[in-house]
Amino acid sequence: MKLSLPANISKLRKEHSMTQEQLAEALGVTFAAVSKWERGVATPELNLIGEMADLFEVSIDALIGYEFRNNDRENVVARLKRSVHSRNNEDDFYDIEKALQRYPNCFDVSYYSARIYRVRGLTQKKAAYSKKALTLYNRACMLIKQNTDSEISDISIRKEMAEIHLALGEYDKGVELLKQNNPCRLNHPLIGQTLASSCNDPEGALPYLSMALLDLTVAHMEIAVGYINVFYKTKDYSNALALVDWALAFYPGLRNPEKHGYLDKSEAVLWAVRAGIQLSLCMKEDAMNSLRQAKNIALRFDEAPNYSASSVRFVSCQTSATAFDDLGDTAMIGVENLITSDERSELLDLWRNVNNEE
Repeated sequence: MKLSLPANISKLRKEHSMTQEQLAEALGVTFAAVSKWERGVATPELNLIGEMADLFEVSIDALIGYEFRNNDRENVVARLKRSVHSRNNEDDFYDIEKALQRYPNCFDVSYYSARIYRVRGLTQKKAAYSKKALTLYNRACMLIKQNTDSEISDISIRKEMAEIHLALGEYDKGVELLKQNNPCRLNHPLIGQTLASSCNDPEGALPYLSMALLDLTVAHMEIAVGYINVFYKTKDYSNALALVDWALAFYPGLRNPEKHGYLDKSEAVLWAVRAGIQLSLCMKEDAMNSLRQAKNIALRFDEAPNYSASSVRFVSCQTSATAFDDLGDTAMIGVENLITSDERSELLDLWRNVNNEE
């Protein structure tokens, strides 16, 4: 560990309102000697360090800047995890190399050391750090059986390695690694982006981007419904309404102007959800308007149901893809199922009123 005796002498001297001359006089040395200590060009003898510690009322360890650290593996890993989030502390590399020397076959030490080198390589634009990270990630992959973190896997590590290759401008290596480690189309967005922007292959990018966009529509609905339930069940109706409005803003941009699609069915149900939230906020007339929107969108979809993925704007599928849901056989049934599941009869009454309108 790097000691900081020169800085500490200067700091403690000033805290005690002493000049360099006064400190020199108290210790029986010359002013020049104190000046050299604080500039780091000379080191005081051990007995003088002890006298200064007494004078400044600190321990010798504190004066020289030595911090006792527990270097068992658990504490070493904890320090490495913290260092991942620091940006430019060069002392971190000292800790990394000591940790790797002491625990060369520890997964956590290799993995988090790799992450530190990766971040520093990216932020400081140092290719040597990035390449060091690749070496350490490879070591981590060999030690993966030790891993106990469910969010880390061989696949996630390979993805991080691919991102390093991309940052280094090694696009072919990066894309190939992403393709080789791509369960559930995990890497489709990045593959598509890289092919289109860095590899000048827009046609090759389109299938990856299309499937990624379809996956996004599913994830969007899952996230939105999850948040809505959180806010609704905690009676935070204002945030629930803000969330459903955010969710509804997603659909118009993906609507194919030439044909209706299965996203209309999801949108209709969300409008019904919006009505229920508005009713909780005593916004009865607004709830009626939301139910009208739900009805109009549902009827429009049911006139010509289209569950093909090609109904989503921007999607270009080389293989057929079809959406399935458990909302109901039709969009209107989906809306009604949502409304009847609400415990309040008032929402159902509003829905009946909307359906009785001319």
